[in-house]
Amino acid sequence: MSRTILVAYDGSEHAQQALEYALETFTGERIVLFHAIDPFARVTEDDDTELTPLSEAWLEDRRDAAEELLEQAIDGVETGDAQVEIDTGVGSPPQTIVAAAAEIDIDGIVLGTRGRTGAGGAQLGSAADTVVKRANVPVTVVR
Repeated sequence: MSRTILVAYDGSEHAQQALEYALETFTGERIVLFHAIDPFARVTEDDDTELTPLSEAWLEDRRDAAEELLEQAIDGVETGDAQVEIDTGVGSPPQTIVAAAAEIDIDGIVLGTRGRTGAGGAQLGSAADTVVKRANVPVTVVR
């Protein structure tokens, strides 16, 4: 019986490491490479879009950009026997990842984290921490 693994992807080096880990670990499985489109993320100065945030045109533009990001991620790795699919969702990334895992009937989640440090030493980043606490499936955090 094949498992389905969701890999959260935001284009960071840590997310790329999570994708590579998932492909190496879950050979022959279904991998859903997932990007959460955060409607409240700050727009960068190099973002030349003049679309109204949260409009249908803005959402279509963000989905196109996310799909391009995910396709570039896949092009940069050896997928082996894995069946890799791409998907996106809109909302706060941690909550959107957890919701997607439930909707797609995921068996596990893999995500990268930069981590953070505090008085207690190394900790998970806030997004990874939220996913670990709220997901109803096993979560693997790659550093």
